[in-house]
Amino acid sequence: MSLLSEEDYKAIEAAIKMAEEKTSGEIVFTAAEASANYQHTTLQGAVIGMAVAAAVFLMLPVAHTTTGLLWTEVIAFAVFYALIPRMPWRRWIISKQEMDARVQESAFMQFYASGLYRTRDSNGVEIYLSSFEREVVVIGDRAIHEKMGNQHWQDIRDLIILGIRKGDARGGICAAIESCGRVLAEYFPPRPDDVNELSNRVIKRSLHPEAP
Repeated sequence: MSLLSEEDYKAIEAAIKMAEEKTSGEIVFTAAEASANYQHTTLQGAVIGMAVAAAVFLMLPVAHTTTGLLWTEVIAFAVFYALIPRMPWRRWIISKQEMDARVQESAFMQFYASGLYRTRDSNGVEIYLSSFEREVVVIGDRAIHEKMGNQHWQDIRDLIILGIRKGDARGGICAAIESCGRVLAEYFPPRPDDVNELSNRVIKRSLHPEAP
């Protein structure tokens, strides 16, 4: 499900380093496999698969028995339940509203987990990409958000989404980081005692099995 390779991660880290050389702000990029397991969707998909398999069995020109039908349903349910979590198309049966909510929640959790809220000047920016949902969230800490507002973060997000649609996720992400760097440099230029408060490395966020 990952949209990015190891070479892409290195290019993104280099883009962050270059952007931060011109500002006291911090940029953190997180690449998440998914923002939720959507366990209920797996169950729904398995039930649908079981129903389809049962219908196909009943249309076959063979003797139909209750035992045969039950075994068909049991086996189909088990197969679909095992396969659906590995299928990218399962997002077709998940509502956009639910995916939006899960991604937003995970992005805010990662903002705090990465320590962005503790920067000296409250001028950190998180770019959160969730591969499964193909969604991006950009969060600016208090000081930079007061100067930029929501529209700028939406523009940053759109640069990444455009890159993904063009098949150039890395290019879109690096362009977004460069744009963040220009804004941060304008309002928060480097300070004489400036230090790199947070690592430039991409945070690779795996999904915990117990996630909903």
